[in-house]
Amino acid sequence: MSWPWQIYALDAAEKQARRQSLDRYAAYAQLSALLPITAVILYRFGRWIAKRVSDRRGGEYAAVPDSPALKQRRRSVVGSCIGAFRSGAWWLGDDVVFLGNNWGQKDQILVGVTWTLWLVFLCTVGTGHDYLHLTKRFGIVALSQFPMQYLLALKSINPIAFAFGSSHEQVNRWHRVLGWVIYSLLFVHACLYLNFYVQEGILAERLVRLIPALGVAGFIGMSLMNTTALRVIRHYSYRIFFITHLTVAMLLPPAIFFHSHHGGRQYVVEALLVFLVDLVKRKFDTITGPATFELIPGTSLIKIMANIPSQKLHRFRKYHGMHVYLNIPAAARRNASAAFLLFEFAFNPFTIASVDEESGDLTLVARRQKGPMTRSLAQFADAGLAGTKIPLSIEGPYGCATGFPNLAGPEFQRVLLVAGGVGATFILPLYRYASSIMLRLIINENPVARVQMVWAVRGAGDATWPVLGTTGSILDDDNIHLFLTGNPFAETRVVASSSNEDEGVELTSSVHTDLEHSRKRPDLQRIVDDLFRQGVEDRVAVLVCGPEAMARELRSYVGVWVKKGRNVWWHNESFAW
Repeated sequence: MSWPWQIYALDAAEKQARRQSLDRYAAYAQLSALLPITAVILYRFGRWIAKRVSDRRGGEYAAVPDSPALKQRRRSVVGSCIGAFRSGAWWLGDDVVFLGNNWGQKDQILVGVTWTLWLVFLCTVGTGHDYLHLTKRFGIVALSQFPMQYLLALKSINPIAFAFGSSHEQVNRWHRVLGWVIYSLLFVHACLYLNFYVQEGILAERLVRLIPALGVAGFIGMSLMNTTALRVIRHYSYRIFFITHLTVAMLLPPAIFFHSHHGGRQYVVEALLVFLVDLVKRKFDTITGPATFELIPGTSLIKIMANIPSQKLHRFRKYHGMHVYLNIPAAARRNASAAFLLFEFAFNPFTIASVDEESGDLTLVARRQKGPMTRSLAQFADAGLAGTKIPLSIEGPYGCATGFPNLAGPEFQRVLLVAGGVGATFILPLYRYASSIMLRLIINENPVARVQMVWAVRGAGDATWPVLGTTGSILDDDNIHLFLTGNPFAETRVVASSSNEDEGVELTSSVHTDLEHSRKRPDLQRIVDDLFRQGVEDRVAVLVCGPEAMARELRSYVGVWVKKGRNVWWHNESFAW
């Protein structure tokens, strides 16, 4: 079968009809992206109405775990359908690993392919045999997705996250999916146009004109953006990805605005307005205040304590397990070298380990890496500046915890929290909250601990920074299980400041003594199996923050029980992006 689209010379009326068709199908593409959001909003509103009606009638009967009513419900037809739905939803959340690389979750790939096919349909339907109509349709349909793409990337004010009762971190994965969909459509658009120039023998002439040159520049910019977003590049240098992403995101809308002179400029304006509003809001919310830095003895960890104004402290203590973005302001940079100018674009995420409501201090713990941010933070603590207050810019807080269910409420009977290394900065605040509330609920009623935490660290010193309450260390809590995955005596060098040297050595020694039986990697399969065997009808929450391999292994063990019909709420906290 021959290629159906041909190059035609159209008169003015035919060109006007083509322009109207282009605008119409671009509008269809943008509006169709809003339909799922509208459906979710209506669904959530309906659930809210139903809950209000149920509450007025006295609420629904809540069966006690392990009661005959729950067993009968689970074995019924409806219960079997619910179990199958849970298994399907869990399967969609699994990672797709190919050739040793993680290509995203199954639901991302499924939705991405489906959405691409829908947009390709909108790009081709009604084009007849007009080659240029097809070429322009791919471009304008891709352009219609730009406002949604920028909306999905917003941190401070994200209406899509609000509509889904979610957070920036959770909708950002769809930002990545839509980015590849848009890039694929623009790739076809560029290839078709270049082929047209070659067929007409005007390639060299057109590429030096402003409008085609802007299109080529925009496509090169998107190619750089998507290339640096690949996992291998981000792992090599997150700074390259971040700076490229931010630069292209700012320059792309003006370039496309002047490139698409015949139509579609409204989509560029929408995207640029969304980007600028969020940028201004984030700048307005950024706090610059004094901070102190210290190296944790015997480790590569850095403890950061930043003072937050009292009028803004409530934002940081409202939810547990949140994170902030740190930036070193100009006043804290030692010189004006090119390396330090990079901090104008450097905002690194760090989880809030604790909030002191009395002093207003925010505690963060970071591990020194190869990047300029943690290297500079370590220099502040290791260059005779320990205890000296240095200005630090803090943006946030952000995090998925705003949409978490109540882990300490009656909704869950058991909670498993798993942390790897500094992932405990996310897990420990949740543990403190959940365990303290549940202790009041189940004291003298259930001798089995309902909240347990597993923490794997490289060396004993990595477990010396957290304090539960005001006096006790983590070693005093029987529900926290510590595991040393490396040689606990490998790091013998004690990096000390004059005020806490003896305390650091003493605590490290205590950890060495108390963890003689845990110098190994945690047996996650045994831990998960023991947890789920304790109550067949219990609803379980499992949260993990640590290395990707640990989270994937834990998910595989929990998935076995989900397939058996268990009701599990799962969350994997990751700073992969």
